[in-house]
Amino acid sequence: MAGFAYGETVVILGPGATQDDYGNDVEDWTVPVEIDTVAGVGVEPRPTGESFTEDRNAVTNGYTLYFPDGSTVLPTQRIRVRGSDWPVLGAPAVWRNPFTGWQPGVVVQVGRTDG
Repeated sequence: MAGFAYGETVVILGPGATQDDYGNDVEDWTVPVEIDTVAGVGVEPRPTGESFTEDRNAVTNGYTLYFPDGSTVLPTQRIRVRGSDWPVLGAPAVWRNPFTGWQPGVVVQVGRTDG
């Protein structure tokens, strides 16, 4: 898997596990588990948006990530980008050049709304 020559290294994360009061294993994101480290990822900051609804000011931000071809990212995972953990938004998608058929990689959106 080759990525971008000047891309960044990101870490794919999964939830840790803990037990609830009934002894059942449940997901716990307080200490995520590192699943994979991927080098050569293109990192594109997404524009920040602000929404004002009633008594709430919300700011939405995130990244568009361009993973090397063959990368596996699930919508239930998180990605550590530039030192911060971001939830994956929606299903990752394979992108393909419509003129040549070249399939350079997987596009993943990450982001969150604060406020």
